[in-house]
Amino acid sequence: MKTTLRFTLGLGLATLPVVARAEESGIVPTDYSLQIWTLVTFVVLLVLLAKFAFKPIAEALDRRGQTIKAQLDEAQKSRAEAKKLIDDYQKQIAEARMEAGKVIEEARQLGEKVRKEVVDKANTEASAIVSRSQEEIIRQKEKGIQEMKDTIAGLSVQIAGRIIEKEVNTATHKQLIDGLITDLAKVRKQ
Repeated sequence: MKTTLRFTLGLGLATLPVVARAEESGIVPTDYSLQIWTLVTFVVLLVLLAKFAFKPIAEALDRRGQTIKAQLDEAQKSRAEAKKLIDDYQKQIAEARMEAGKVIEEARQLGEKVRKEVVDKANTEASAIVSRSQEEIIRQKEKGIQEMKDTIAGLSVQIAGRIIEKEVNTATHKQLIDGLITDLAKVRKQ
C-alpha cells in the first residue's frame, strides 16, 4: 500500500510540470477548479486501482512469472534427460558396433578354420589316394613281372624240352631263340 501511495503521489507531482507547460502554450483552460477536480478524481481512481487492481495484477504477473520459470526449469530438465538419453543411445550404438565387429571377426576366424580343415582333409585324402594308387601300381608291376617270369620259365622249359628232342645245331638254336622272342612279344602285348 505504501508503494502504491508513493507511486500515486509521484504520478501526481510528475503531472504538474506537464500542466504548467500546457498553460503556457494555451492548450489547457485556466479554470483551476475543473483541474483540481480532475486531479482529485485521477488520484482517487489511482488509489482505488492501487488498492483493488494493482495487487491482483501484480500477483497474476508473479504467478505467470513463476509458471514461466517452472516451465523453463522443466524444459532444462527435459533437455538434460534428452542429452543423457542421447549419450546412452550413442554408448549403446558404440557397444553394438563393437559387438558386431567381434561377431564378424569370430565368423571370419571360424570360416578360416573351416576352410583350413577342409583343405587339410582334402590334402590328406589326396595323399591317401596317391599312396593307394602307387601301392596298386607297384602290386600290378610285381604281378606283371611275376607273370613274365612264369611265362619265361614256361618258355624256357618248352625250349629245353625241344632242345632235348632235337639235336641242337646253330640254325636250330637260332630258330629256338627267335621263337622265344616272338613268344615274349606276344606275352607283353597281352
